[in-house]
Amino acid sequence: MSHVLAFIAVALVVNLTPGPAMLHCVASSVSRGPRAGIRAALGVELGVFVYVVATVTGLAALLVSAPTAYTAVQLIGICFLAYMAWTSIPRGKQGEGEDVTQRGSGGRPFVKGFLLNVSNPKIALFFLTILPQLVPSGASSWQLLAFGLGFNLSGFTVNTLAGLLGHQLAPVTDRLGPVRNVLPWIPPAVFLALTAAALWSVIT
Repeated sequence: MSHVLAFIAVALVVNLTPGPAMLHCVASSVSRGPRAGIRAALGVELGVFVYVVATVTGLAALLVSAPTAYTAVQLIGICFLAYMAWTSIPRGKQGEGEDVTQRGSGGRPFVKGFLLNVSNPKIALFFLTILPQLVPSGASSWQLLAFGLGFNLSGFTVNTLAGLLGHQLAPVTDRLGPVRNVLPWIPPAVFLALTAAALWSVIT
């Protein structure tokens, strides 16, 4: 039971920490509607599930023993964070009469969410180094799978709620006047800061 409680605590801390995945879910929900936010969260958790499978099948141990492979995963994550910063830069106004739910009908939030988290160094670090310390010694593959799916469920819940909350609070920005023009630049600035931080962690 102590292993389960420790895992739940750590999973909540990791998933509640604002990062590129949560930012993507909130931005998708605000700009394209709540359904897009949910699709983004599903994509994010599918990316996490890749690491669940890697852990269960033993690929995680291989990456731990191969520092070059892990560095490659980190560099992929950095490149994608930079890509997210570039693509989130405001480029003109949306059509005034366009329905927000219709804008969210495409599959890009899901795909971006998947790519963002499958190359996320934080998630890779969690599953490659932290998760093995939280499960009982000699845990079976089924136990590892249960812990991994628990992390998935925790992340999906947190990111979906964050996206829905962001969508509900979006109308408030209409009363912010000139400050509203600054808000669209927050996502690219945050993604750029995350890119710099991730690059610095690799260099140092």
